[in-house]
Amino acid sequence: MGKRENFTAGRLAEFICPAGKHQAIYWDGKQPGLGLRVTAKGAQAYVFQGWIDGGSVRVTIGHPDVWPLETIWTTDRETGQRVEVQRGARQEAARLKALVDGGVNPAEHRREQAAEKAQRKAVAESLKAKTVAALCTAYVGLLKRRKKVDARDAELTLQRFLAANEGLAAKPTHAATSADFVSGLRKLHEQGKVREPGKVRSYAHAAFRTAMLAATDPEIPVKFEAFHVAANPLATIRATAARADKRPLSADELRTFWRIAQATKGTTGALMRLHILTGGQRIAQLLRLQREDVHADYIVLHDPKGRRTEARRHAVPLVDDAKAALKVFVGAPTVFTVNGKAVSPTALGRIESEAIGDQIEGFEPKRLRSGIETALASLGIGRQIRAQVQSHGLGGVQDRHYDDHDYMGEKRAALQGLLDLLNTVPADNVTPINGRTAA
Repeated sequence: MGKRENFTAGRLAEFICPAGKHQAIYWDGKQPGLGLRVTAKGAQAYVFQGWIDGGSVRVTIGHPDVWPLETIWTTDRETGQRVEVQRGARQEAARLKALVDGGVNPAEHRREQAAEKAQRKAVAESLKAKTVAALCTAYVGLLKRRKKVDARDAELTLQRFLAANEGLAAKPTHAATSADFVSGLRKLHEQGKVREPGKVRSYAHAAFRTAMLAATDPEIPVKFEAFHVAANPLATIRATAARADKRPLSADELRTFWRIAQATKGTTGALMRLHILTGGQRIAQLLRLQREDVHADYIVLHDPKGRRTEARRHAVPLVDDAKAALKVFVGAPTVFTVNGKAVSPTALGRIESEAIGDQIEGFEPKRLRSGIETALASLGIGRQIRAQVQSHGLGGVQDRHYDDHDYMGEKRAALQGLLDLLNTVPADNVTPINGRTAA
């Protein structure tokens, strides 16, 4: 280094490039390594020069118009502490010298910092596209690939919710909070929606949980890791659901349903008879019955409910009257097809309700399932067998891994007992004849 000068803000204009030279560097006498580079055209810039690994390294700090010679400070009015407003060239040179003294090349360090900054910016830009709406779309796609029966319901439910909460839909997943969801769920409650809040919470919770587990679960597509979900905002929101219907059909109402089903002609009556005689199976599962799953004495339904990755095989015995009802449906791969069109759960619920009319007060198809469970219990049939008949409550370790009994005999006896109950004339309708009773 050449002669050291006493740098001051007022003297900077005095430093010029000597004639015949491309540039010149003047060195500060106060801060080691700090220089002022001046070109033949009069351009100035602060530079730092130091030595590392036996060689020199030079770094440009910046123009004097941008970098004051000394750091500019102010005092915070609230805390009384000094706050840096603009770092000075001398202080920046001191920082760079500390790096050199520690064996760090400032030029390489600056490049590394720039690369890290660019990476952080790229990640931030990427996360902007990983919105709550994008996560929900990806989750629905996963349900569809896994052939989950509730995939379409999840899609429509989440679409409705996010369409009504556009701010949340566009929010990056890592920034979504419980409060964001509570606000929208509260609106649904205030609108009198009974089941919708619980469904939204359930599906959204599952979507965020899937993204959280992606890093440790090989069955989850790697694209879910890109959402960078570290916490589930739905986890702290109380799960709500529609209150369970405590109005199962009574034994008399079941007999009324059976009587109407017997009197109703065609496919409608056959569907109603099969629905009740198979033990009130879930309508959607019953209607998915395929031709290859129909056997002489039983049918096989596939229960995908819960967290199963593969649907549970559910065999349902057929009593003679159920076999007769099933014969009405012939030919199509999907058994329950009318006029070339598969019967939907909504359609079956509607035709049952229309057939029943006002003969059963407040009739809803779901009351048939709970009514049959209650009736089987009244016949002394235990909880385990009732669960096997209706395929519910079988998700425990014992049922999944140890109990391989098919329960076909027990289920057949339970369904036959149900049919006997349906065909029994209640005592209220028995007429006394000569001291004896007769139906």
